[in-house]
Amino acid sequence: MRMSFFFTAALVAAALFCGGEALADAEGGWHTAQYGDLTVTALSDSTGSMPYTLFFDISSGDFAELAKAGGAPSGSEVPSWINAFLVKKGEQLFLVDTGMGAGPGIAPLISAAGYSPEQVTHVLVTHFHGDHIGGLLDKDGKPAFPNAELFAPRRDEEYFIPQSGPGVNGTELAKKVTDPYRAAGKYQSFEPGAQIAPGVMSSSLWGHTPGHSGFAFESSRGPFLCWGDIVHAYLIQFARPEVTLSYDVDRPGAAATRRKVFNEAADGRWLVAGAHLPFPAMGQVLRKNGGFAWSPYQSPAADAPAPPADGAPAPPADDSPAPAAPSE
Repeated sequence: MRMSFFFTAALVAAALFCGGEALADAEGGWHTAQYGDLTVTALSDSTGSMPYTLFFDISSGDFAELAKAGGAPSGSEVPSWINAFLVKKGEQLFLVDTGMGAGPGIAPLISAAGYSPEQVTHVLVTHFHGDHIGGLLDKDGKPAFPNAELFAPRRDEEYFIPQSGPGVNGTELAKKVTDPYRAAGKYQSFEPGAQIAPGVMSSSLWGHTPGHSGFAFESSRGPFLCWGDIVHAYLIQFARPEVTLSYDVDRPGAAATRRKVFNEAADGRWLVAGAHLPFPAMGQVLRKNGGFAWSPYQSPAADAPAPPADGAPAPPADDSPAPAAPSE
């Protein structure tokens, strides 16, 4: 019997972000950017720090050097964030992940950004860890997004939600937060690479969890990928993609997937968004010193010139290939 990894990860996440404050930037924890015909709103659930003791495949000295070089106040821990994302595509409004659900959660941020939870048409879950599914229900235990269809990866469902007998890999949280959507006929599990809606595809990013998934949105400016937990500590893992964490289910798999996604994102010049990247958590992956680096995205001004015909964002290098959709 495998131990309850989900329970362990949920406890770790709670410990990491306990007492963390919602980011109070100029827009009060939300930030909207335009990317071609997509309107993307980042929502900051909370922020905290991650100690060196959670990491593998890196020495304490190398960790401290990278942390301090990136401006971390201590060489023994690095900052991390919990973010969710609203993506408006045509008449549909997609919410990727829901945060931890502690305190007021992300609902007030959605309202502050000019939407309402009732307007969300699709909730897309990257995986079943508590900091991604904790906000699925409101304070009364009802669906927080009552008009939305909930999509979750089948492989995580099989791993984290007990089907019979005592929970082995799951806790009651995964079942608790998805059951009301099932009862309302608004729950769908998907296989890797499945189409969620026209122009919205799931992408298998296994390793962190068995069903860990990203969501690729087509836009008039190029691909946009919400990649979930490909990165937890940006000061460390862009420079050292091989670094893993104690709550990766398959640590070698998570590292291999991270390097693959970094290479594809850099070559394809994708716009990407991550649950634990520095808010507002949208940008591009660049190559640097044999590793990779993070470049935040600057949304074009309303009166900026139209993008080029191929819809590509500014390339990280003159010889970069044209944008390409995420591969499986």
